Amino acid sequence: MAANRLQIQGDDSVLLRVTHANLKTFSADIRFSLQSTVDSVKEKLWKKCGTSVNSMCLELYDDTNTKLSDLSDNSRPLGFYSPLNGYIPISFPF
Repeated sequence: MAANRLQIQGDDSVLLRVTHANLKTFSADIRFSLQSTVDSVKEKLWKKCGTSVNSMCLELYDDTNTKLSDLSDNSRPLGFYSPLNGYIPISFPF
C-alpha cells in the first residue's frame, strides 16, 4: 500500500519509520507532529537513539527508499518537507 493512502485525514501528525545509518539494528516507528521543528524532531530522536542533536543530519526517504530531501533547516516545521506515514527519516553523525 502506498504511503499516501496511510495518511489519516485531519491528523496533524505522521508516523515515520526511523533508522540510523550507524546503528544497523536501530529501527523504530515514531509519531511526530507536523508542527514540530526539525530541531525538536532531533531532540526526540536523541532520546531514542543516543546520537547528539548537533551530530545529526536528517534525510527524508519515501516508502520506496528514494531520497526526497535533507531536513537541513532546524527552524522549519516537519510538515514543510511533506512527509507521509511510512516515510523514513535517517539520522546519522556528520
